[in-house]
Amino acid sequence: MESEKQLLYRKEKEDSVYRLPCWILGWFYTSVTLCIWDATFIMCRPHSLPGGSLSFIWKPYKYYITVDQRYADVNDPFVFGISLFNCLEVILNIVTIILHYRSSRHTIPLAFTVSVMTFWKTLFYLYAFSDCGGGAPYRVGNSALQEFFIFVVPNGIWILVPFAVMMALWPRMVPEVSDASQGNGTQVRSSRVSKKQA
Repeated sequence: MESEKQLLYRKEKEDSVYRLPCWILGWFYTSVTLCIWDATFIMCRPHSLPGGSLSFIWKPYKYYITVDQRYADVNDPFVFGISLFNCLEVILNIVTIILHYRSSRHTIPLAFTVSVMTFWKTLFYLYAFSDCGGGAPYRVGNSALQEFFIFVVPNGIWILVPFAVMMALWPRMVPEVSDASQGNGTQVRSSRVSKKQA
């Protein structure tokens, strides 16, 4: 019979299968914080805009809105819709974190799904910012250098990191097939073929 220590070790090992690596967990915490900050900036306009009563909470945005000028347009429904999507993303990120600490078997699939959502949402926003996506009126007076450092770099992080998370979690989404299982499968298929030939 297994000792108590061996049982605890085996349980911890089994639980770790359903937990996220530290860097991914850290990213989800970061994502929750920044998405809340970003979404509340949009929803609190015009009070969150420079000169508004709440602008002190979002001081860095006074630089960002000069490049991504959708953020300064309180009548633009697109950026408001993206912020609603951010709220959904926050909720799913929090659920993922909770599932991680509970060692739930749903942790990895949900973390992967949320990362896919974040990846494509950001790509879509980058497209909407481009001239092809109708973003020209919101880029007036921008230089290439401004757009690269103030828009592309920050938003690029929300493409690269979710993609890295997807790549890290993908092998854990698909169970590995052992050699023994493959052998058994081959034997089963061979026996079926033999029966059909007989």
